[in-house]
Amino acid sequence: MLGACATDLSVPAAERVTVTGDMTVRGNEPFTEVVLITDDNNWYLLDMTSEQRDALMTPARATITGPVSLGQWNGRPFARLRVDEIVPVRE
Repeated sequence: MLGACATDLSVPAAERVTVTGDMTVRGNEPFTEVVLITDDNNWYLLDMTSEQRDALMTPARATITGPVSLGQWNGRPFARLRVDEIVPVRE
């Protein structure tokens, strides 16, 4: 629910997706985000546990599964993907 927003924009329930792409860290410390960029140039901010983030080596290619929802980054709407499963892609 959007608290102080004067809009009738309704956000659908989170949909579970599986996407493959390149993970990288974007932004400046201490405001960094792990981002997945797909081959179709779709960008997802990854919501990871601290254990997942600590084990992360970027840049890396991976397949991520989890629910996607609408969030914000730098004051703009952005897709957020909660990392339920992460599988490294070996090429």
